[in-house]
Formats: sequence, structure tokens, C-alpha cells
Amino acid sequence: MKRFRPSREVIFLAALLLLLAGFGAFVALRQEQLNQAQQVFTPYSSHSSRDNGTLALYEWANALGYRAQRIENTAFGINDDTRLLFVFAPRIALEPDQTRQVLQWVERGNTLVVADSGGLLANGLYHALKIETTALPSSAAQNALSQPAADADIQALNGESYRGLETRREDVVPFMETEKPLMLRVTRGQGVIWILAAPALLNNENLRNPNNAKFARALLASAPPGSGIAFDEYHLGLKPQMTPSLLSVIYNTPWGWGLLFAAFALFGYLILNGQRLGRTIPVQKTLARRAPSEYVVSMANLFRRANKRGMVLQHYRRSLKRRLGRPFHLDPDLPDERYVELLTRMRPEIDRAELTQILNKLRRADTSEADLVKTVEQAVTFGTRNKASSE
Repeated sequence: MKRFRPSREVIFLAALLLLLAGFGAFVALRQEQLNQAQQVFTPYSSHSSRDNGTLALYEWANALGYRAQRIENTAFGINDDTRLLFVFAPRIALEPDQTRQVLQWVERGNTLVVADSGGLLANGLYHALKIETTALPSSAAQNALSQPAADADIQALNGESYRGLETRREDVVPFMETEKPLMLRVTRGQGVIWILAAPALLNNENLRNPNNAKFARALLASAPPGSGIAFDEYHLGLKPQMTPSLLSVIYNTPWGWGLLFAAFALFGYLILNGQRLGRTIPVQKTLARRAPSEYVVSMANLFRRANKRGMVLQHYRRSLKRRLGRPFHLDPDLPDERYVELLTRMRPEIDRAELTQILNKLRRADTSEADLVKTVEQAVTFGTRNKASSE
């Protein structure tokens, strides 16, 4: 009985159908990823209607007759008719010239509200004003004003903060205090700057509280009726997009996907119809392979010569936080104080003092090699010891 041998055309057609099916699955998956990426809302963005957004404040300003506007998708700048500017928790650092532009705008008689609890990213405005943030020993869900901020009777405000404000300036007026000030008022030139260590005071969720709404209304009242009120979306990430690269266009657009499919189809055709370039050269059966330890030693020597001890410590610090927080979906990028508090709340058996001490050591950059090895060993041992109960 003669065996069936498919022709080259049949093989090519089958491969083409298989490629088409795989390409269709890729397109569907990639389109879903792009749709999900467009639905991500940045905290404290005036575009976000989620609890941690500020869309309610933006729409309220419009409803009161102000001309609310957003600084986004263009070079950073403040319009001449803007009398009040909100800067919430910047995710992109303010450049020195941008900081200087904002402060000069305030000096002309305008009002600036900076709401940022600080963290890994240094706030250029705080630096220029010689104000720092520091962790609080404890936090409260509500905080009362230490003195009136408006003619209205304002009771305790909703808005939890884990950091307070510190400054050596003598011209600041504290309006909310716990262990440290949470709200300061600074006069600069003819203008005023409000500094809030709790940006949550003005988010969508807390504006439902009548007292928070009264406080927000008092801030809005600092601008003349009908004037412009700006929300800084630029430093939340909505800055001008760079011209996309060719690789990005091919990977993220339908016509790019079509080019990929055509390239794969052409490549398959050439494989099936191409000719060998000479006789096959046999591969040696025994090949000397490098041991994985050689790679580890080589990378260690590179870091050692480059004096990148801080980079090594940051790697183990993030690895430890990711390992301990994975079962609870904790973000390893959270500030250490907040991360330790959340983790020990869900896992009381973890030694909070030991974990805090290890994270503080891993955050140091000026460490010796001996201290680095000792600190890394402590981090690995702590993570291994607590892994069994967390997974």
C-alpha cells in the first residue's frame, strides 16, 4: 500500500492556516491589552471618577462658574488667566525651570495648592520651599483644623495621611496638626501657597463629606469668580507623547500586525521552497558548556568593579518585599513604612522591628562589601523563614 505524502503546497497551506489562527489569537490578545491600558486611571487625576480621583473637584469648579482647565499633552505652562493651580502627588518630577515658573506665577498674586505626601520621588516645589515630609508614628482617618480656614464652620476632615510636614521656616502657618503638621499656609510675594500632606482630603470619595466640601469650597473661593482654575495633569503623566518608534507602531497598530503576518507568511514560504546552501555540517556531540555559577561570579565582579552596592541592595529590597507581599497582592513600590504596616496587619506573626531594620539597611547606599553580604544574607534568611507561612 502506497503511503500518503503531502505535497509541498499542502504543507504550505496547512502552515498558512495555522499561522493565520495564531495571528488572530495574537491580535485579539493585544487588542485586549491595549483596551485595558486605556482604562487605567491615575490617582488624583481630574480625569478619574474613581474614589482616589479628583474629577468631582474639577466638575464642581465648572459648576460654580470658574473655567476649570487641565495642563496636559503640551509643554508645561500656566495661562495668564489662571488664578488657582492644583498640583496633586506628582509622578513626574518638576524640573527646576518649571518650579521657578510656578513660584513666579504665585508671586504675582495667585494661589497654589500642592497636595503631596512625599515618597520616593522628590517634590521640586517642596524642595524649593524648604519643606520635607516625614513618616508619622500613627495616622487617623479624620483630622481637625487647628484654626479656621474659612468663614464656614468646618469640623474634622476625612483624609488619612501617613506622613507629615517638616520645615525650619518661620513664616508658615499650620492649619492642621497631629504629631507633625499636615497642612501649611505660606505667603509668597502677593500670592499664597497651601501645602497638604494628605492629598486624599480633596479626592472624590472624601468630597462627599460636608466638611471636606466646605474646605474645598474655601480653596476655590480664593480665585475671583469666573477666573481660570488649572489642574496639573502634566506631572501625573499626561505629558506630550514622543513620536512612536517603528517597532512600537508595528506592535501596536493593525497595519503593523498585517506586516508581521505577511513577513511570517513569506518566511514560511521561503523555508518550504528554499534550497540548502551546501551539505549539512554535523554538530559535535560534546560541547563544553559554562556552569551557571560562572555567570553569577561574572555579574558579581561587574557590580563590584562598578561600585554598584546600592543597586544590589535595591534589588534584594524589592525582591524581599515582592516575596512577602505576593500572597496579599501588596505593591512592592509602596513606601517601606506603609508596606510594613499593611503586611504586619495581615500577618501579625512577622517581626515588624526586624523587617523594618532589614529594609532600612537595604535602602543604604554607603555600605561596605562586608555589610552588603551580611545584609543580603539577613534579607534572604528572613524571606525564606517567612515564605512557608505566606504561601
